Amino acid sequence: MAARHDQNPLALLKARELRAPKPKPNHGLTPRIRKAVDFMVFGHPERPGENITSAMAADLVGLRPRAVREALEKPTVKRYFQQSFASLREAEKPASVRVAAGIRDDRNLNGNAAGRRTQLEAAKLLLHEPVNHSVQVNQQFNTITGQPIVPGYTIDLRKDKARLGVRRGAALVDDGPVIDHNSTEGVS
Repeated sequence: MAARHDQNPLALLKARELRAPKPKPNHGLTPRIRKAVDFMVFGHPERPGENITSAMAADLVGLRPRAVREALEKPTVKRYFQQSFASLREAEKPASVRVAAGIRDDRNLNGNAAGRRTQLEAAKLLLHEPVNHSVQVNQQFNTITGQPIVPGYTIDLRKDKARLGVRRGAALVDDGPVIDHNSTEGVS
């Protein structure tokens, strides 16, 4: 006899898992869609250097452009596209570094200020650290005291004579009549 769901929460969870539809592991990532994504990211293998749009990729694999656009909205296809693009970006980094090093070392650019500026920019690019390795610390300072501002509450427990005569609480507001010293009413 099966366990009652109202008495055993684990049995209820197990029953829900059995009834839930199982997602397909590559829902939407058909071989033709995969090929279209590869064309868009890496280009056509027989025509290097040519940029392939989604409409051109759809035509190359025998699909309508709308089918490729709709497939790119599906999570598995979008994930495959992003992984492919990230691998292309990583593969192109060494070539970019070589180009920047070539510009930095080019003797023909030493003749004028614009060339020297270009070399400086290339050198800065080569010195740049990857984003995920940087550490940033922000600290805010009070301009009056020069002390760092730390978030939170400060409770002052000092006992000085100037503060001993100050009354605190709600009675301070409604303690008595308000006297306006700038008013001329009632003055004879």
